[in-house]
Amino acid sequence: MKKSYSIVLGYENNNKQKNLGRLDEKGSDHGQWFYQMVCQECKHQYKANGSDIHLRKCPACQGGRP
Repeated sequence: MKKSYSIVLGYENNNKQKNLGRLDEKGSDHGQWFYQMVCQECKHQYKANGSDIHLRKCPACQGGRP
């Protein structure tokens, strides 16, 4: 069985949020980096800590945090 890691480019979580890759910016969670995310529903782009990618919801259309 193939494992799916949320920090891998192209990973999409169950909320249809896709990882577009790591940014060159330290995240706000200890030891994390920010990743560029895009909502597959409304195409809104935002940043997320690597540790949060698997559970993020879109801040524009799903009520997720900015």
